[in-house]
Amino acid sequence: MPMAHSIADLLTWYRVIPIVENQAQLMRVAKMSHYRVLLLSHCSIFDLLPWLPDRKSDGPAIYVDIDHVSGVHADAAALHYLAEQIQAAGILSANPRVLETAKTFGLETILHLFAADSTGLENTLETVDLTPIDLFSVSPGLVIPHILPPLTSVLPLHFIGSGLISTDRQVQAILDAGAIGVAVRQNDLTS
Repeated sequence: MPMAHSIADLLTWYRVIPIVENQAQLMRVAKMSHYRVLLLSHCSIFDLLPWLPDRKSDGPAIYVDIDHVSGVHADAAALHYLAEQIQAAGILSANPRVLETAKTFGLETILHLFAADSTGLENTLETVDLTPIDLFSVSPGLVIPHILPPLTSVLPLHFIGSGLISTDRQVQAILDAGAIGVAVRQNDLTS
């Protein structure tokens, strides 16, 4: 199902992306109208299926961390199911081939990059075909403000930060360093 808005557009309204890992978190976040994007991760997609917001009623865009969600395998059938039945807006994966397949089903794609060091980041960017990628997710998010040169000059696409983020100050530092959004697990950061 094609997206009405890209994740970059949606994050102009609210830049924090709640990571939903269970039904209680989903129910809490669903009651808050200011979230435009949700990331499902470290959960069973089928446990959450009955409580997912209705995308037809202008609910939040749902992105699935296909590498860390149970119930679906990162193959063409699962990606088709996510696009058509769950009406996911997109997927996140560290596997560029999975993202390429997801693109054929109209899903927006986020490549998860691990910023262990600047050389590794540069090598990844040199070896990956960026054509099917819409956005990067850089982990751990805490390193983003300390990478030199800044990621805005290194990465050819917009990026979000994720991982090891536990304070509002860290969220702000990541946004100040050029991220268009921050994915967080910490409940008090997403209130």
